[in-house]
Amino acid sequence: MKWTTALATLEQVGERCAHVAAQPVGIIRLQVSEAWVFGPLLGPVRAEVDDVDGVRVALVTDAAAADLAWGTQPTGAGQWLAASGLEKRPVRLVLRPGDGPVGNHAVDRPVRFWSREDGLDHDVLRALRAGDGEHLRPEPPTAEEAQRQLAAELTVSLAAVRRTSADHAAHRWAPGNPLKRSDALAAAVAGYLDLLDARDAAGAPGLGGGGSVGP
Repeated sequence: MKWTTALATLEQVGERCAHVAAQPVGIIRLQVSEAWVFGPLLGPVRAEVDDVDGVRVALVTDAAAADLAWGTQPTGAGQWLAASGLEKRPVRLVLRPGDGPVGNHAVDRPVRFWSREDGLDHDVLRALRAGDGEHLRPEPPTAEEAQRQLAAELTVSLAAVRRTSADHAAHRWAPGNPLKRSDALAAAVAGYLDLLDARDAAGAPGLGGGGSVGP
């Protein structure tokens, strides 16, 4: 994907967020209040970015941190994605809780480019087009801050693995399509393993209560 196309796609993400936010209260259960860009589009300018992973956006939702483990989707996410049309766009979306930090080990020092209150931030978009996103990024967290956050996310993630595993087992032979529960379990496990990898890479063994996921 060309750089200019990627930035146009990013702007469309903000426009689609605004479209869903403008719907009457109660129509869309999940609410998204902010959109933050991270990854290659923060610069410098390059001829192309990856078609699948080049446009990366973190969406801040009204879900609580305890209910939104890393890599999972909160209740109502499918409806929001369908209403926005972004599930069919070449964008990597991650959903973040409204009562926790946007950035983490993967969403590295993101920059907000859309909010429900103010709409698109055209100053940010201009800087991104010029490849100057780096100077907009917040300061990185200290090692201690990063470890505390990683430990907190591991705790939430492990709880999600146990919860979705129990739900999957309890409904294993229930009528209907089992894919929804299987997908939820797979997402929770993938998110937990990603956090464990981040913990190991940071050299901080023992965060999150260890690696056991059994009941």
